[in-house]
Amino acid sequence: MIIGLNSYIDSSSRETYNSNMAQSNLTNFSETIESDLYKIGYRIPGDKISNADSNRIVFFTDINNDGVPDTLSYYVGPTSELINTPNPNDKLLYRILNSQVPKSSSGGVVDFKLTYYDSLGAQLTYASLVSQTIRNRIRSINVYLKIESLYPVDGIYAGAEWKKIIRPKNLN
Repeated sequence: MIIGLNSYIDSSSRETYNSNMAQSNLTNFSETIESDLYKIGYRIPGDKISNADSNRIVFFTDINNDGVPDTLSYYVGPTSELINTPNPNDKLLYRILNSQVPKSSSGGVVDFKLTYYDSLGAQLTYASLVSQTIRNRIRSINVYLKIESLYPVDGIYAGAEWKKIIRPKNLN
């Protein structure tokens, strides 16, 4: 009975730790993504979004308020980039500012999805977003991010999800 209790406590402790790590990683990622997306089009005349897809966005902003336009992009890589991690579903989430070396996450991103809406709240199809005219109609972006722990406990990866609609002021 004591061995069973000890095993339960150990399993519960690992599960709590993994869950807390997933939640912490999610908080860090979501704060950065949210801050960046609210800045879409800041001090940028003309086109503000140059690429919009389900798991990629490239946009223009003056990220450091120096009067020089910056290009900022987010995209998620394939699971094949992380074949040596215990979680078979994790991917790298990249953030690229201008032509800098891509900065990637390493915190168990398993899903990153972007959905785009016009001023009436109608969802814009990904196929239509190949046109700059349609990308100029984007007024809000629904961001979905799911993080899972790198290690399973009893075959289950602890996870945390974040979903938010971002309405950048400079897209209005």
